[in-house]
Amino acid sequence: MNAAGTRTGRRRSAFALSGIAALAAVTGLAACTSGSGASSSAPAAAGSPGASASASPSASVTVEAGANCSGSSAVKITFWAWVPGLGRAVTAFNQTHPGICVTQEDVGAGDPEYVAITNALKAGSGAPDVAEVEYDELPSFIITKSVDNLVPYGANAYKSDFVPWAWSEVSQGPAVYAIPGDAGPMAFYYNSALLAKYHITPPATWAQFAADAATLHSDDPSAYLTNFAAVDLQWIMSLMAQDNAWPFTYTGGSTVTINWTGAKQMAFAQYWQNMLSAHELNSTTDVSSAAFADMDKGIDASWLSSAWGPSYFLPDAKSSLGDWRATALPQWTAGGDVAANWGGSAYPVFAKSQHPQQAAEFAEWLNATTASWNITKTAPSLLFPTYVPLLNDPAYKDLNNPLSGTSDPNVAFTGAASNISADEWPPFMTEALNEASTVFAGVSNGTQTLQKAFTSFQSVLVSYAKAQGFTVNT
Repeated sequence: MNAAGTRTGRRRSAFALSGIAALAAVTGLAACTSGSGASSSAPAAAGSPGASASASPSASVTVEAGANCSGSSAVKITFWAWVPGLGRAVTAFNQTHPGICVTQEDVGAGDPEYVAITNALKAGSGAPDVAEVEYDELPSFIITKSVDNLVPYGANAYKSDFVPWAWSEVSQGPAVYAIPGDAGPMAFYYNSALLAKYHITPPATWAQFAADAATLHSDDPSAYLTNFAAVDLQWIMSLMAQDNAWPFTYTGGSTVTINWTGAKQMAFAQYWQNMLSAHELNSTTDVSSAAFADMDKGIDASWLSSAWGPSYFLPDAKSSLGDWRATALPQWTAGGDVAANWGGSAYPVFAKSQHPQQAAEFAEWLNATTASWNITKTAPSLLFPTYVPLLNDPAYKDLNNPLSGTSDPNVAFTGAASNISADEWPPFMTEALNEASTVFAGVSNGTQTLQKAFTSFQSVLVSYAKAQGFTVNT
C-alpha cells in the first residue's frame, strides 16, 4: 500500500494543530490571537484541547531503524515517518554513509506526527531532523519558518529527477523546502467483467461517464458506476483540480484566495449533484470496508482511485480478483490528457536541526536515488514515485497486482503522473479537513446539495482565515 498517499486521503482528525500566535509572530498576522483557540494546521504551540491530548515528542515512539548506530561516532540524524517498511531504506543509507547515522521513529501517521513536531518545536527540543510531511501540510510548516530552504544543501541538483508538479509542491519562489517523495496519480479503475456485462466501455469523457452512470443504474437499480465520497475532501479537491476548479491560490505569506463558489466550482458541483440527485452514485466513504465490499460484490463497477488504491483494495477482493483494470480518468474536453493527484508526501529538514547538511543529504538520497526507490517501491512500502527515472522504467510500468490479473495498471498511473498540475495548498488544511467532515455530511445522506455545501464551506473557511489574520481574496 502507499501509506503516505493513503494517509492524505484518510485523515479524519478530531483536532487541529494550534498556535496561530506563532504564525502571527512570523508573518505579522493577527498579533492579538492567542495559541489557545481552535486553529489551523499552521504548526506551533499547543494550547488547544486537541494538541494537549495528542502525543508528545517522546510518547508512543516506535524506533523503526538505525538504533544499531547508537554507539557510532557518526553524525546522528533523527527521522520521523510512518510508511511501512521505510526502515529498510534507512538501514541501506546507514550502511553506505558511515559518517551519518539515521534513526527512524514512528510517532504516528499524519496529524499525530504533526502535533508532536509542533510541540517539540515550541519546547525547543525533541523535534526530528527530517520528517515525512504530506504535500498539503507543508505550507503550514513553511509559513512559521519551521523548515529549512534546502537550496544551499544542493537540492536544485535533483530538480530534473522529479516530475515538475511535485517539485512545485515543495517550492516557494526560489526556495525548496523539501524533497518530493511519493504521489497518488489517479485513474479510472474498473471491473472489466462488470462493465462488459452492462455493455459499457471505459468513458473517455465526463459527459460519457454521466451517461454511463445513468444507464447502469437504470439497468440494475442495485448497482452503480461508482461511489461519490462526499466527506473525503482531498478526493473531491483532486477531481476539482482535474476540472481546473481548484479552490485555493496560495504562494506563501499572509494572502490567500479561497474560491469554492466561482463559476467553475459551481459547475463542478452541479455535474456531480445531478447524478447524486438521481441516485446514480453510491454514497459510501472511500477506502473503507463498506466501499471495498461493494466493489467486490459488483455493486460498484469502478473506482476513481489513486495509484495506491489497488493495494488497499486487494485484501478485501475475492470474487472480483483479477477483473480490475486501469485507464486514464475521463476528460472534461474530448481528446484531453489532464490528470489528477490524490496523496503523497515530501521530506523537509526542520530548522531546529543541528546537522542540516547531513539531514538534507539523507532526504535527498531517500527520494532522489534509484538505490532507495528500488527498496521503497516494493512491499510493504509500495510507494508510487514522483522520481522520473523510475516512472520511465519499463519494468516498473509492467508491475501488476493480483487485482488486475496479467494487465498492467501502472501504465495508466505512470502516464498520469506527468500530466498533473501543481496544487497550491493553503496553510490551514488541517482546519479545512476538520470542517469538511461536518459541512459535507449532508451531501452524503442526501439532505444537502453539493452546491450548498460548497457555499457553506466558502463561508466557514473565509471566516476562519480572516480570524487568523490572513488577507483573503475570493
